[in-house]
Amino acid sequence: MAQNIRTDLKILVVGCSGTGKTSYVNRWTKDEFKETYLPTVVSEFGFKIHESNGKLYRIQLWDIGGQDKSSAMAKIFSRDSHGCVVISDSTDSKTLEDTLNWKQLVSNEVDFIDGKKLPFILVQNKIDLIENREEFQKVEEETKNICENNSFEKYFMASAKQNINIEESMNFLIEKIIERLEKFAESGKIIFNEQKRSNTIKINNDDDEPVKIRKEKKCC
Repeated sequence: MAQNIRTDLKILVVGCSGTGKTSYVNRWTKDEFKETYLPTVVSEFGFKIHESNGKLYRIQLWDIGGQDKSSAMAKIFSRDSHGCVVISDSTDSKTLEDTLNWKQLVSNEVDFIDGKKLPFILVQNKIDLIENREEFQKVEEETKNICENNSFEKYFMASAKQNINIEESMNFLIEKIIERLEKFAESGKIIFNEQKRSNTIKINNDDDEPVKIRKEKKCC
């Protein structure tokens, strides 16, 4: 049985508008999917408790609005992050190319607590819309090349709609973050005390609904 200890881990979810960031967050945090969403203007937040090796972690997912990659607000929200999910749309190759801009934006603003770069994963969303196996293989090969040549920890071919590789991708990133934290704690530079909250900003109480700053527009 897990101990009643919770440590906040903050994970950014970034990518171009329409790639399904909000769908990804809602599928993982609430196991729900909607055909249309109001686009995220600045940032939206989701929460979930994750258990790892008998310890409980409160995972904060920060869905950053995708309209403006140079947004000062997006840079502010990057602070104190532990990891990042970069999402692209498998039916739009331009969004895959733009994952490098998003990764660079976050990397410029925040490092991991050990002074090295955050762990990043690349999620190629909406694979349910790919029409045939040949196209899928082509998209996956392009995604693999981007991942291997740009220091992503791993890539995942995913579908928030069909709940494909959502849990798997988040579990991978969370375990990578915990591994990095524990390794740094063992170095003696910090004490990783699960009984203390991190300095991540707390947006709402456990029983509150996530804070949402959005305006209406159809989104996949």
